[in-house]
Amino acid sequence: MRVVVAGCGRVGRQVALLLSQSGENVSVVDHRPEAAADLGKSFDGSFHAGLVYDVDVLIEAGIRDADAFLAVTNSDNANLMAVQVAKEVFQVPRAIARLDDPSREQSYRTLDVSYVAGAHLVAQVMFERIREPDFAFHVSFPSGDVQILEMKVGEGGAGISVRALEREGGVRVAAVRRGLEVVLASDDLTVEAGDIVVAAVRQGSEADVHHLLATDEDQR
Repeated sequence: MRVVVAGCGRVGRQVALLLSQSGENVSVVDHRPEAAADLGKSFDGSFHAGLVYDVDVLIEAGIRDADAFLAVTNSDNANLMAVQVAKEVFQVPRAIARLDDPSREQSYRTLDVSYVAGAHLVAQVMFERIREPDFAFHVSFPSGDVQILEMKVGEGGAGISVRALEREGGVRVAAVRRGLEVVLASDDLTVEAGDIVVAAVRQGSEADVHHLLATDEDQR
């Protein structure tokens, strides 16, 4: 997959490196030529200096063949302009903008721009960490009562099967991470202390599985 990343700040650099490490063909555009050095030697892609909404610069970065375009500068205006160029001029199939100012969310929706609202995500994660410190928040849905969580298994949950875990709490397990290995959940899979379980959890059911999770002391 060919991806053009507009912006080489902290967010753009991170997503570009993640995409590059996963084997994608990545081009990065930033108005600061010196930002190329920030990508490091491990970056297996190309860097192009110029404005992220400049047509000539984007063509040089390969946008005509791009499968996806990510506008992740620290300027909502620049991101919006860049995504509009990617969509309207080059018909990139997937164009996503970073949105920092929540008050501009309606404008993005009106213009039919796909976006990631960073402030909302950070606020939601912090809220969930305060309210439910034993769970790592992934996402909740505006309608309905289901959320996606990460749960670290404690000694109380060691040896329990996925089938039993789902029966005990209002959860549906999707995957289990053990060290560097991630496996899809099966009914007979047995979890161990220290495993990270990714599951869909019905809101209000968290208390049903608290006794199976690692405590703050276990995680120190």
